[in-house]
Amino acid sequence: MIALYFGSFNPIHKGHISVARYVVEQGLADKVWLVVSPQNPHKQSSQLAPEEHRLAMARLAVEEFEGVEVCDVEFSLPRPSYTVNTIDTLRERYPDEEFALLGGGDVAATIHTWREGKRLMTENKILIYPRGEDDHFGEPFVMLDGAPKMSVSSTRVRELIGSGEAWQDEVPPRVAEYIEKHKLYMEQNSVEQALAAGKEAYARSDFGAAMNHFGEVLRLAPDNEEAGQWLTMIDEILAFRHKDYYNP
Repeated sequence: MIALYFGSFNPIHKGHISVARYVVEQGLADKVWLVVSPQNPHKQSSQLAPEEHRLAMARLAVEEFEGVEVCDVEFSLPRPSYTVNTIDTLRERYPDEEFALLGGGDVAATIHTWREGKRLMTENKILIYPRGEDDHFGEPFVMLDGAPKMSVSSTRVRELIGSGEAWQDEVPPRVAEYIEKHKLYMEQNSVEQALAAGKEAYARSDFGAAMNHFGEVLRLAPDNEEAGQWLTMIDEILAFRHKDYYNP
């Protein structure tokens, strides 16, 4: 059986690897495939490092662990990536393989809201590793109570990188080298600061300054939808004022 561990892996960290290794070492699955999602429907694209970097980091992270592999199937599928479509595709490509889902307690809590969530729960074995002491779910979930608890998250790693705090011990060494080489996530703090400054300027009706700050956000993170929405709103306000002043 192959356990499919879906995620953005933004970035992949030691917690991801420890869970995947546990599943293989305990014989709960023959292999674990880390299915890297280029575009998660539950996350803004502006939050994600470029997909090719996330895929490369995942491959670096697993290369020394037997039974843990990276799957890039979603890179050739329509986006955003829906788990039910991916599993259907994998079953078509590998008809002799048995697949199961692997995820944290957050998966068990939300899977009913996913596209065709009910079918996912009825057609698949779902292995759940608890993230906290309160993570306990009954059928159809199979709880991995002995799995290592994650003490870190991708969000926390990004926060540490953005703030300049020590973060290297939270990810595999080769992943840390890759992040530093490509300067990934290092502008995240600047993006958040510029976004906050733009909102403050907007609140005091200093639209020129707000546009400058939101423009800086888009320079650092071109796919930031929130900054784009603020700029559109300011443009509409200024257009209305111009019409009001010059076309009474």
